[in-house]
Amino acid sequence: MADSEAPLSETVTMTCMTTKQKFDVENPTVVVLSNGRYAYKVECPWKGKNGKDLTAFKFCGAAAYERYRTRLEGSKSEHSEGEHED
Repeated sequence: MADSEAPLSETVTMTCMTTKQKFDVENPTVVVLSNGRYAYKVECPWKGKNGKDLTAFKFCGAAAYERYRTRLEGSKSEHSEGEHED
């Protein structure tokens, strides 16, 4: 595979900071934090006290953000192409 080709799926190992357990996520969401840094953001598979949803963050680079944006644009174009068929 050439360096310029992006993988079709990306698997990231995340750590739930509350339970300290690790879990793998395929194609996680990438967000821009208020300080300008990029991070993966996913919901942990475990619940906190009183059934509270736990969220895991993991810093990543601008390249991961670009791959995420490319995946989003690709999925949007697939959906819009299917809607225009008569």
